[in-house]
Amino acid sequence: MLPLINKMLLYMLILVCIETVSSNIVSESSTSRILRRLDKLEDDVSMIQNDIIEDLRGELSNLRKDLKEEIKLRREDISTLSNILTESSRQVVIHKNMEDSKSQHWSCDCGAILSKYDSVVKAFKREKSENIMFRKAFNEMRKQHDDFDSRLNSAERNLRSEIDTIKNETIAGINATQKRVNDIQKDMNAFFGLFHLNESLTNRSLNALQNISLITSNTANLSTSNEILKNVSDDIIRRQSKYISSCDGVAVSGEYVINHTSYQYGMKVYCDVDSKNKGWLVIQRRMNGSEDFNRSWADYKAGFGNVKGDFWLGNEFIYQLTKEKPRELRIDIEAFDGLKRYALYSAFSILSESRKYNLYVAGYNGDAGDSLERDHNNHNNQPFSTFDVDNDRSSTTCCACKYEGGWWYRSCLNVNLNGKYFKESETVPYKQGIHWYTFTGSTTSLKYVQMSIN
Repeated sequence: MLPLINKMLLYMLILVCIETVSSNIVSESSTSRILRRLDKLEDDVSMIQNDIIEDLRGELSNLRKDLKEEIKLRREDISTLSNILTESSRQVVIHKNMEDSKSQHWSCDCGAILSKYDSVVKAFKREKSENIMFRKAFNEMRKQHDDFDSRLNSAERNLRSEIDTIKNETIAGINATQKRVNDIQKDMNAFFGLFHLNESLTNRSLNALQNISLITSNTANLSTSNEILKNVSDDIIRRQSKYISSCDGVAVSGEYVINHTSYQYGMKVYCDVDSKNKGWLVIQRRMNGSEDFNRSWADYKAGFGNVKGDFWLGNEFIYQLTKEKPRELRIDIEAFDGLKRYALYSAFSILSESRKYNLYVAGYNGDAGDSLERDHNNHNNQPFSTFDVDNDRSSTTCCACKYEGGWWYRSCLNVNLNGKYFKESETVPYKQGIHWYTFTGSTTSLKYVQMSIN
């Protein structure tokens, strides 16, 4: 009986394990592992169920066998007891008969027989009681067996239901995953198709880019050529629109190109139109000190600066403009206090370089005073001098070196419109700076000066 109870306990433990395993199955995350574990669990459940059923069947078979043997033995005992009882009853009857007949000669050991009869009856009762207890225990065990069998079947059904549910969910998940894989595969195929198409388009784009680059290069070259052509055209148009033989007749002050036989492309000049609409060709200007006038002979010959600002037009060009006939010369000067003066000469010209650009002026008019032809230091008929070509008449001094500018010096100066530019706040040494003696004296420098010819 104890082995059977142990088996029952084992079955209960197996049920608990099955329920625990079934609860743990749900937490599996990997599809393949879940399926493998479900299959293995199903096999294990079947094996356990078969083992339990076989064990129960074996136990029941052994129990029936033992019961049959016990029944057989009890039947034999009962038969023996029945025989004994029958014999005893017969002897009792005989004894009674003998008592009734009052036979004095028959002797019977009835006390021993009754004692044995009582023992047999008690034994029979004990056997009957044990048999009843055995049947109760058997029925209880059978009931427990049926209960365990029912629970086992219920657990098996639940487990199979959960397994089927998990299988269905897993299969559904696998199908969904497979569908997603198929969709992804389709997307990948489409992607690779697009990739190959993109690669083809990329190659075509690269070829197109190369062609575009070539076209761009050609376009750039063409654009450059067009720009050059445009510049040339603009220059031609500008030259055509501003090509003039002189500043006479110019209506607006500004830059123009003088058409001169000595210059193939003409000469850029600045024409200044006065209040009487008379055009003057500017050959020199000082306005802010932006240009250094202490320059070499070559610089003064070629000219320097910007015609819109501080500049010197160039001795060679001035010579070309005045060699045919003298021109009018107008000199406008302005002090830092705003006071303005002018000097006008009716005749102005210079000679060629071989004759040292010698100065000629005549016919003064104006309110600045005639400093160019004043006393012994007059500048008329004097050669041009620079710091590297000293043509003045002083035997002791290089006037261009001392007064820092090229000019028509004699034994130095009354006028030096190309001297060093001093600002208003600066102290001006004796006869230094931009100097017009009859207006500035010896220690004042001009703020502004402009020399123009007509």
